[in-house]
Amino acid sequence: MGRPDGTTTKVSRSGLTPTGALAALELVLAEQRRGILDPEDSIPTLGDLIAWVVERIEQGRDPKVKSPNSILKYASIARLWGGHPAPELDESTMERRSHLKETVQHESRVHGIRIDRLTPADLADELERVAALGAGSLPHLRALWRKATARAIALRHITIDPAVGLPLPKPTSAPSNRVYRNGARRPLNNSLTDAQLATLREEVKVRHPQQRLDVADLIILGSYTGLRINEANSLRWEDVHLGEKTSFLTVEGQVYGSGADRTWEPLLKRESSRRTVPLPPAAVELLRARKEKAGIGRRGTKVSDPAVKFVFPAQTGGVPDAVTARKAVRRKLDRAGFPWATFHTLRRTVERQLMDANVDPRVIMAVMGHDPATSWASYVDHKSVDVGAAAEALA
Repeated sequence: MGRPDGTTTKVSRSGLTPTGALAALELVLAEQRRGILDPEDSIPTLGDLIAWVVERIEQGRDPKVKSPNSILKYASIARLWGGHPAPELDESTMERRSHLKETVQHESRVHGIRIDRLTPADLADELERVAALGAGSLPHLRALWRKATARAIALRHITIDPAVGLPLPKPTSAPSNRVYRNGARRPLNNSLTDAQLATLREEVKVRHPQQRLDVADLIILGSYTGLRINEANSLRWEDVHLGEKTSFLTVEGQVYGSGADRTWEPLLKRESSRRTVPLPPAAVELLRARKEKAGIGRRGTKVSDPAVKFVFPAQTGGVPDAVTARKAVRRKLDRAGFPWATFHTLRRTVERQLMDANVDPRVIMAVMGHDPATSWASYVDHKSVDVGAAAEALA
């Protein structure tokens, strides 16, 4: 449907019948007349509202999307599957948005539909199209739509939310047939055997030119603790407790922001992620060596200095950078001969070890910080659980 200014307006599929199309056309013409008389009175499309959502997320103003990884995830999903246009890449953003250059944007059929004409059927059809293309981020796409329609309700453009209750179709490709971005096939049971784990711990120690120096320690620590990559990369020395008999670390927060705005905050995606994690002897030895090398406790060292404050500071000595850490881990795992493994594979491996050792499931939930927290809290008080029982299983 053409507009006087040269732009086009999409009409919902609910207007595909002759009668419905005529009624929809009348609404479009009435809206255009309204817009000419009062340009500020126009009703936004779903794409207009998604643009508002993305801007809010990228500026860190969405309280439910705080971690750097989540911000990048939602922004990339909006551009890849939600029809949101990607920004022009320049030298300052080329490195940070390199993951967007390798993708082909999907042409969304709902992006241009005016929000008051959008129906649940439109969104359901679009979800099925995206699922048929093999996308694994349907929950994120649906969440973006929910944020956009909530904004429309707040602005009184609509009174009924078309994105509520949308069922997620199952992706057409089986997990065993999916591939990672590096071309490696994704195993159905993505965890390491004990032999593979031993090999990985040795191979990641091999030095390569222009490789982040401490990425091997980051990977090895993850293989002993099951931490998420952002949790491990954000560890502070005050979170690490190395004792003579028992040693552990606490997960109290993580680094948020990007560039010069990176800062550690006592915030986590879920309250169940706030936990105590036991340290087996090999992890204790690794951390003691890093602590001694960093000069922790020496006279003249400033605790506020990021190079001393964090276990894995940035290469420049600043606050840890999640994006840089993820790229370094990916390169190191590829070179170690594990292109199909990710940092999260280590987390699954730790969980498998605990299960094979017949550790109490409640202890496993406490150590791993599993969600949903409500299921965990319904039958046990996590403060009363002795997580030290897991250290022996991970030794």
